[in-house]
Amino acid sequence: MREREQSMFVITGASGRTGRAAAVRLLAQGYPVRAIGRSARRLAGLAERGAEVWEADQTDAAALTDAFRGTDGIYAVIQPNYLPDHPDFGAFQDQVAAALTQAVAASGVTRVVGLSSWGAQHAEGTGPVAGLHRFEQRLSAVPGVDALWLRAGYFMENLLDHIDAARTLRRISAPFDPDLPLPFVATRDIGARAAEELATGTWRGTEVLELQGERDVSMREATGVIAKALGVTDLVYERIDLAAFHAELRRNGVSANVADMMAEVGNSLNRRHTRMQQPRTARTSTPTSIERFVEEEFAARYHAASE
Repeated sequence: MREREQSMFVITGASGRTGRAAAVRLLAQGYPVRAIGRSARRLAGLAERGAEVWEADQTDAAALTDAFRGTDGIYAVIQPNYLPDHPDFGAFQDQVAAALTQAVAASGVTRVVGLSSWGAQHAEGTGPVAGLHRFEQRLSAVPGVDALWLRAGYFMENLLDHIDAARTLRRISAPFDPDLPLPFVATRDIGARAAEELATGTWRGTEVLELQGERDVSMREATGVIAKALGVTDLVYERIDLAAFHAELRRNGVSANVADMMAEVGNSLNRRHTRMQQPRTARTSTPTSIERFVEEEFAARYHAASE
């Protein structure tokens, strides 16, 4: 316990899914945690578990520097809040990346686990993932910092956006080829891995670790898993073309910039521009299966919405 009592880890984006999971895992293992977010109220649950809560905006380099100083490592996250009306989300990513990088350099922290995405090896053509490529390049250039980039696959939580359509239209629609293998990964597993890597700190320099989920799953297969969990036989997957997808986003109030980015994601996946590079191993895999996630998260929310 002596080492754990002396190690303080910082979690940025601690009110988000992966950040909260990382903080909970570290606290459960006895490590002191400094949880950073814009609202102390949203971090109250972590405070009750023993976390030290700091309010700081993710673009405030001075506040982040104060929060990072004297700690042993940080989990660095650009929270993926795709503000529907954001006129230039890439510029926002760069602003957050600059603040986080400046804070790391000024605070003297030497251990960083950063949340990135599959496809971040590319500088362009990947929608918002290109911003994570720039984030990786920027922070990894800080001298004396050991940076591990978790390039996570396709979030299972994206399926939750389809609950209403599944309930009312018996349809799940997306711009992806129906049989395209996707590395579905649960955000709780990403946070748990971030905590594990922060605590052990076994890498040196800059390294990349792809998190590929329990197995690859296509949208057609995911729809079948959902149908089985819900006990329905008429749920179908429908691939919509990119132009229709873009138009639907715009009708729903999404800015032209963000709609363009999300359409680019669909194109990048379908033509395999975005793809995993590392082999699937025990280290690149994570435990939560699509069946478990659908049962625990999708089906539970579906039934709650139907009541």
